Amino acid sequence: MSLVAAPTQSNIFVALRSFLIAVLPPDVEVVQGQDNRVPEPQGEDYVLMVPILRSRLSTNIHTPHDVSFIGSIAGTALTVTEMTLGSIEVGQTLFGIDIVPGTTITALGTGTGGIGTYTVSLAQTVAAGALASGSEAIMQPTQVTIQLDVHGPNSGDNAQTISTLMRDPVGVDLFAASGFDIAPLFADDPKQMPFVNGEQQWEWRWIVDAVLQVNASLTVPQQFAESVSVSTQNVQADFPA
Repeated sequence: MSLVAAPTQSNIFVALRSFLIAVLPPDVEVVQGQDNRVPEPQGEDYVLMVPILRSRLSTNIHTPHDVSFIGSIAGTALTVTEMTLGSIEVGQTLFGIDIVPGTTITALGTGTGGIGTYTVSLAQTVAAGALASGSEAIMQPTQVTIQLDVHGPNSGDNAQTISTLMRDPVGVDLFAASGFDIAPLFADDPKQMPFVNGEQQWEWRWIVDAVLQVNASLTVPQQFAESVSVSTQNVQADFPA
């Protein structure tokens, strides 16, 4: 089971940081919060990002990915001679009559999704025959709230900029440019909450909750039927009232 690439927490920070850097003055540093033994930035104006909430937006969305092919295994080398359906990828679980349970594809060889060689996780000997490595993506649309602590003498103006553009097509376009399946929903009204630094001095700090939609997916192994045998049964004759 694995979390697919785009919407991990680190990617959320990357997308949000890219947005903030694009809309704020160039001297405003943007950093991730909850890092131990890290002093506050040297510049007067900076933004601290801290995730505080994940809320489900809808029921799960399932997307099947059927993969079948003709192949054989010698040791940890999988040789694929014919593709029937789909594309082979690293991390997929192998299925077949003689496959050792739990065998996964760990590396590409000469194959890059189709005919060629691959490396598998468990050494074994499997004669040429029908194999599969299907999976299913389970996506949960999620509302992720990131608290932005906007520090410095210009923090009020910077917080206003964030609040404005998080709910504007400009913000949507900037997040889309990140390449991740993340989009801004809105930002709440900035709140002024003074901050006491390590020298016991009061600093300006405005807090803005940036609310994003993140379409995070899990990929799980999934077997698929190649054929279905259907028969009929006379329910009235076999199960009389």
